[in-house]
Amino acid sequence: MKPRDFCLLALALALASPGCALADACEKTALAKTYEKMHKDDQALRGRYIRILEMEHRHQKVDLKEKERLEISISDTDNRNQTKLDDLIRRCGWPGTLNSNRASFAAFLTIQHADLDYQLKYLDTVKAANKRGEIPGMELAMLIDRILVKQGKPQLYGTEFEYGSNKVAPIADPINLNQRRKELGLPAI
Repeated sequence: MKPRDFCLLALALALASPGCALADACEKTALAKTYEKMHKDDQALRGRYIRILEMEHRHQKVDLKEKERLEISISDTDNRNQTKLDDLIRRCGWPGTLNSNRASFAAFLTIQHADLDYQLKYLDTVKAANKRGEIPGMELAMLIDRILVKQGKPQLYGTEFEYGSNKVAPIADPINLNQRRKELGLPAI
């Protein structure tokens, strides 16, 4: 093989390498589509699942096999989205204002629907995104409240309800609730 041919082959291999594909994944249009798909997948089955929980709360008959299938599918989707988000943030950083903040919302939903350790892992990232205007105060409040409730503590902003009901989870210092909500730009309760 001539040196020139060897160089062309090396260049072709380099361009076909996964590193180049990774760079393309961070291109804004591709990245926006990835986050859009994550959001769509996240929401696909949750509405039906919430309706089942509401029926259970009202002591109505539900199809337990359907509920179990939904739980498994939702969990699988959440796990895929979390793996994808970890990879995207590692390679491309937080989505910022990409796609009019819709990508940041998709990232937030992935974190919001994760287990406690995953939520804690990204809490400071979400707080920083809120300060930059990439995540609204409501979403930050929702994440903080969900973390607190999962830790068995009272929530701060009144965004967490018992699943399937309209009963608000316990709130810390309810007298100052509206002041805390105001600080994050939320309406009074």
